[in-house]
Amino acid sequence: MTDSTPNADDQLKFLHKIQRLLESGRFTSTYKFALLIALTNVAVANGNESSATLIIDLEDVAREFLMLYWPQAKPYQHLRVQLSQNSNALKPATILTLLGKEVASGKSDFARLRRYTGARDKLVTAARDLIVRMPLGRLQQFETVSDKSVSRDQFMYEFPAESGAQRALRTITLKSGVGACLRSLRGVIIALVQARWVRWVRENNPALGRDRNLEAFMFGQDRVALAQLAPKLYELQDGRCFYTQKRLDSIKGAEVDHFIAWARYPSNDPLNLVLASRAANNDKRDHIPSTRHLSVWLARNMRHAQDLINSDSGEGLESSASVAIAHWAYSAAAAVGSPAWDAPKQFVAIGNEWVRLLTG
Repeated sequence: MTDSTPNADDQLKFLHKIQRLLESGRFTSTYKFALLIALTNVAVANGNESSATLIIDLEDVAREFLMLYWPQAKPYQHLRVQLSQNSNALKPATILTLLGKEVASGKSDFARLRRYTGARDKLVTAARDLIVRMPLGRLQQFETVSDKSVSRDQFMYEFPAESGAQRALRTITLKSGVGACLRSLRGVIIALVQARWVRWVRENNPALGRDRNLEAFMFGQDRVALAQLAPKLYELQDGRCFYTQKRLDSIKGAEVDHFIAWARYPSNDPLNLVLASRAANNDKRDHIPSTRHLSVWLARNMRHAQDLINSDSGEGLESSASVAIAHWAYSAAAAVGSPAWDAPKQFVAIGNEWVRLLTG
């Protein structure tokens, strides 16, 4: 690959290897699934479309890892037990043990895991060390057909063979083109990984049977946690719908919406949340908002970032992550010619104005 954006053949070859990992890899736990999703999300937030190498901070990976397991550390509502995430049903996965007290405290996953300052966060550090010790060195292993042995193809990143070098890892470097492929293929990769993760959980938790609520439990959004931010958004928006600017009857009659839709990138970052009328929210759904809404959203975040942060009990926030995710989402939508949602029943072309707004 060159420094330009990976071409279609490069992306297809990369996707084929991801599929091979999912079908031919050995899975004694769900850690590899979480690691694949975490690496993809970090590439979206920190990378770009070029084929350059990309240095990944393993603490960023650890936060994504923890957020993925946050809902799954809770008892599954229909069985009232914690679902097994490793092949040893008698021993909970270490990641669930790490999260146990945090989940019980009732703090939102965003407030607890996205932001921390001062002393190093022991939970994030423990998760990082767990990732290095277990899935990071085993992710790129394929089981061969002939003799069931394991072959290695370090096509995403190099993992040191020496144990001392492994323990000292604080970053990894994604190889040329890998970050760009993870970004451009995110939707496909996430769908493949989540489907395989759900299948693994069903196979290793027989009591689930054909339960239809498993996917929503594992990967859905927490509407109760979102509702906690509604009063602050109502105040900042002067009681008006973010999209239509019409007066809202009450907070209860409005809905907290992800400006960049959850289906495109699952972020409960307060800077990604707005308050909308139920009708506008239902009509917008998973569409990209038009650039006039993007302009208002960026201006709102510049003026009120600290208010939104404080409302979520945070200790500091880098707004660049929300802008980077928005840039990725608009770029992906523009690449396939998706229309932008402007108002109920009204769509417009995305155009190029989003580039100036998000890079200016």
